[in-house]
Amino acid sequence: MNRFSRESGSALVYILIAIALFAALSFAVAQMMRGGGSTNDELRRLQATEILQFGRSLRSAAQGMEIDGIIDTEISFETAAVAGYANAGCGGDSCKIFSPAGSGMNYSEPVAADWLDQSQSAEANFGQWVFSGDNAVTGVGTAAPDLLVMLPWVTRTLCIEINDLLGVTNPGETPPQDSGNADITTKFTGTYAASQSIGGGDPEIEGRRAGCFEGAGTPAAGTYHFFQVLIAR
Repeated sequence: MNRFSRESGSALVYILIAIALFAALSFAVAQMMRGGGSTNDELRRLQATEILQFGRSLRSAAQGMEIDGIIDTEISFETAAVAGYANAGCGGDSCKIFSPAGSGMNYSEPVAADWLDQSQSAEANFGQWVFSGDNAVTGVGTAAPDLLVMLPWVTRTLCIEINDLLGVTNPGETPPQDSGNADITTKFTGTYAASQSIGGGDPEIEGRRAGCFEGAGTPAAGTYHFFQVLIAR
């Protein structure tokens, strides 16, 4: 075979490889376009995972403070990002969750555009984590209210995904509806109030230290809310 033939043959091989690669790329793009739902599912799973990880990190931080001798009523969630969490019982930075001298955690703002139901944007604490001492989670600890972090007003689909990751049943592919009146507005500043409960009469949520539920009265039906127990009492 002369040089010209060899070079022509090599060029043909490269052309065929290029055609094959282009065809494979075109197929992959087409599959991605057709599989938009799967892409959305993956994104929602990542969002739910991020929410759960933040909740678990807060739980570890709060429990670590207890191990260090800080009483739960001294724990402060004070942060420059959100007003209303100054705790008079916290005598220094060591009892502040969001202080380098405390747990060292950073406050991570919820990604409102992706995580939250924009139709509820005028509601209290929309776009904020809520640190609460006014809800007793039925079946967790005693009947006393627990220290919680909550993310109110999440989307229905994200609420379902959170429960799926936690192994919480979504009856009929709908988040479980809380039969009580959860408090998603009162901010924890060192005191507890046994005013509301989560999970009473709801087998899917009762006894769970984390989950997502639909409101029934307060908050309203058709709205969805995540909670994570930080300290059970």
